[in-house]
Order: sequence, then structure tokens, then C-alpha cells
Amino acid sequence: MSRTDTPRTPGLRERKREQLHATIEQAALDLMTRHGYQDVTVEMICETAQVSRRTFFNYFGSKEAVVIGHDPGPIPEDVQEAFVHGPRGSILADLAHMLLAALEERPRHISPETWRARLELIRSDPTLAKALADQVAAKNDDLEALVSRRIRTRYAASGMTPGTAETAEVLIARQTGFIVAMWWGIARYAIQTSVENPETSTEELIESLLDTFTLIQEAEL
Repeated sequence: MSRTDTPRTPGLRERKREQLHATIEQAALDLMTRHGYQDVTVEMICETAQVSRRTFFNYFGSKEAVVIGHDPGPIPEDVQEAFVHGPRGSILADLAHMLLAALEERPRHISPETWRARLELIRSDPTLAKALADQVAAKNDDLEALVSRRIRTRYAASGMTPGTAETAEVLIARQTGFIVAMWWGIARYAIQTSVENPETSTEELIESLLDTFTLIQEAEL
């Protein structure tokens, strides 16, 4: 959907599904906040939300998924291609814009309060922390592949090869790993800060953080 398109209004059936999803999610998070993640069962969640086990698993698949969330899937192909070949700015800024563009189509139903509850549960339970780390690691591989494509494309366009073919591979691998690691640091900080300051949009926050990073580079701190 382009920025000029009129947003689609969900139908009655879709709105009911979204409401039921939110009801189950809120019931689960309320119970887990009070009793702890490990002490809350699917049965307790179903009883509180007044849904069947079948309905719960249709919506979430597991108790863990209520907190961690589902894998949002791959970044759309057109967004990836714009990142690799587009004539924009620095690679970190373009990573931010690419991921924000990929998220534009997804529902923004999670409130700051719900996000805070999720963060607290993840921090307090090693099982959830590992599950989140595994999910991030999977996306890390995707981002590394994409960033590597971008770097190779830029080198090819400039006609410049950094050293021999062997040393070029080592350099590109290092550049890719460093850039993606920096991006995740920026993203984690942005998420935590946006939870504490819900009036600031994620895009505004990331832009501000990238501007700060540029100032640090220029000041050679």
C-alpha cells in the first residue's frame, strides 16, 4: 500500500477476530504478570478469556507465542530490492527505513502497556529470553544476507574490489556483521525508549538515534 492509498476498513468478521485476539492476549499477560510465566497454564488463560483450547491454539499456537509474538515473515521483495539498489543515504538509515516500511502493513494493536508487560516477562523468564533470542537470530541471518547483497552491489557499481577475491570476502563479511550488530543495538534501544515515551513514533525515534550516531562520528568520540 502506498502512502497515498486509502487504508482499508476491516470487515465485521475481521474486527471480531482482532478483538478476540486482543482479549486472549490481555488475559494471558494479566495472568502471567500476577503469577509468573511458568505458573500460568493454557487452561487458566482459556478460562479467563472464556475461549476453548482449540480457539486459543488457532490464534496463538503456544503459550510462548502470546508473549514473543509470531514470526512476522520475510520482508517484502520490493522493499528488499529498494534497500539493495535504491540511491538513498547511509546503510544504517536505509536499514531503518526498510524495516519501518516492512512494518507499515502490519496491525499496530499492541499498546505501550502491553509491550511493557511483554518486556518484563521476557526479562524475568530464561525460557522466553531464549525464545526471543532464537527469533532474533533467525532475522539476523536474513538481514546479514540482505546487507551483504547491498555491499556487493555498491562495490560492483563503483568498479572497486577491496583487495583480492579472498580478502574481499573477509572484508565484506566483517562489514556485514558489524553493520547488522549496530542496527540491532539501535533497534533494541529504540524499542525500549519508545515504550517509555509512547508519544514519540518509532520512525522519529530511530531518525533521532541515527542523527546522534552521525554526531558521534563527526566528533570522533
